Amino acid sequence: MPNKILTGLMLVLGCTFVAVGCSTQQTPAPAPTATNAASVASVNTKVDNIVSKGLYRFGPPMMGVSDSYDNMYFAAKGGNWALADYMGDVMDDFMAPAQLTKASLYSQWSGFYKGNLGDGTALRKAIASKDFTAFTKAYTATMTNMCNTCHSNNGFKFIKKIQATSPAVDLDYTVKSDASENQ
Repeated sequence: MPNKILTGLMLVLGCTFVAVGCSTQQTPAPAPTATNAASVASVNTKVDNIVSKGLYRFGPPMMGVSDSYDNMYFAAKGGNWALADYMGDVMDDFMAPAQLTKASLYSQWSGFYKGNLGDGTALRKAIASKDFTAFTKAYTATMTNMCNTCHSNNGFKFIKKIQATSPAVDLDYTVKSDASENQ
């Protein structure tokens, strides 16, 4: 019985709000003026400034990609396949701001990621099957043939990715896991 009373009360209140809202006179939006246009231009300038100065362009995200790539290797080597898979995902997350700040380079990154690091690639298949030999082959080929070629082709031939001798962050790379645990 209390539910019927509550439902009825809510229905009455809802109808009241609709009736009051429909019966009040709406104020028309002001006509565009030079002041409004200047205000919009000012907001656009501020947004552009935030995008160009507040979001990372390409270098810092690529450093995150490099660290994640190294961590992927150490995770696979240690048998922490979920972490290896996760690091593959994180690389793409690092590059997200570049969609706005360096759209032309981001489109290249996106193609590189899908073809070398994304689902269905040799690297991801090796991670899923816990095959360190296949992983090492795909990892090295991607780094030497793809990463460094891309750097060189985009005027960054002075950036040559090499395999790290130690991990970039303090993580336990030896936690035994399956790639399927990365959700």
